[in-house]
Amino acid sequence: MKLLALLLTFSVSAVSAGYGQAADPPTTPPAAAVQTNPDKMFQGAIPTTLLKALDTKKLKAGDTVVCQTMAALHSRSGLLVPSGSKVIGHVTQAEARSKGGSDSSLAIVFDKLQMSTGKTLPMKGILQAVGPPLGNNEIATTATGGLGMGGGGMGGKGGTAGNTATVAPPSNTAVAGPNSGVHPLNQSGSIPILNSESQGVLGIKGLEMGKDSLLTSSNKELKLESGTQMLVHAEVEMPLQ
Repeated sequence: MKLLALLLTFSVSAVSAGYGQAADPPTTPPAAAVQTNPDKMFQGAIPTTLLKALDTKKLKAGDTVVCQTMAALHSRSGLLVPSGSKVIGHVTQAEARSKGGSDSSLAIVFDKLQMSTGKTLPMKGILQAVGPPLGNNEIATTATGGLGMGGGGMGGKGGTAGNTATVAPPSNTAVAGPNSGVHPLNQSGSIPILNSESQGVLGIKGLEMGKDSLLTSSNKELKLESGTQMLVHAEVEMPLQ
């Protein structure tokens, strides 16, 4: 009897153990990391325009922000970004001014460069400067010929100035902005065109840029129109060939 009891106990234990093993979910292998070449990382300013208007009353952290490059970009590192490529990021902070509050605020980071050819590259980007929208004809004129990027980025040493946004204008057609140097004006002579040296906010009343590229406004809400100029300081990792 003792022997029979031991055999029954062993059988039940074996069946239970086998059932527990079958119930365990299969282990999923980790996703393969994207192989990049640290010797060919682009660092510099990318001129873009905002594709869809932003309003802090309607935004929340995590919402997608999409900008579009204004011109073809070439860098000494070998990176070629066709005109019309998308610089994609997301909102990290969006606050409309509350009752008794002082400011509305908006913060954005960029993490992906989607080429017009379909290739997508990882990137790290923050806002370097913001300016008012330009007319479609002015954007087309600005983009003509592409932009040359030197070792430090667009229009840097060794780069070529392929449009009006990278060429310092005569003093009688220039506008000075806070921490942003001298800029050419648009065709109407009233809207500044951002260049690679631009910093902060230029040409948008009541909007300021502070630490960590945080945008603030004393208005009840912070709004950026579709077409707003956005200069993105980016680090783009190029994939191994």
